[in-house]
Amino acid sequence: MRALLLAAVLVVTACGSPVDTGVAAPDGLSPTDLAFADLVIPQNESALAALALTAHRPGSALRPVAARVETRYRDELAQVREVLARTGRAESDQHEGHDMPGMITAAELAAVGHAHGADFDLQLKVLLRNQFEEARTVARAELASGTSEPLRELGARIDSTRAEFLELLGGSLQ
Repeated sequence: MRALLLAAVLVVTACGSPVDTGVAAPDGLSPTDLAFADLVIPQNESALAALALTAHRPGSALRPVAARVETRYRDELAQVREVLARTGRAESDQHEGHDMPGMITAAELAAVGHAHGADFDLQLKVLLRNQFEEARTVARAELASGTSEPLRELGARIDSTRAEFLELLGGSLQ
């Protein structure tokens, strides 16, 4: 069921593009590739905003996780933006303001930002767990149907690192 839902999201996010036949568009990116890029950017940006909250929480058990995750997220953003630039594609903000799986909303950020102590860690952990799991789902869709080798490599790296991040998160509050 989840795979069917993701397929629907990828078709919808192609915003009127032709059905993905697995064939790359003339610029080298298929509709799946573009949907993947259009999701990675806001997912990573919203996660970075949440991770930044730990900088002001010296007692947070999530600070070591945040420090490790932030670098990888920034590298992924640079890579996806470089692929878009190299293929002449502009960044899309089609998901701005959307409450989509894997994207941490402004309201969620505000709620976590107002939390204290263990409640802060617990709320942030829930948001990050959801983001990590959804990022893996999006990455696997790219691996299954994407045609851009650099984006497929990024998808494989995201799938792998989010599994690693989930393990880090699992042990961070014990």
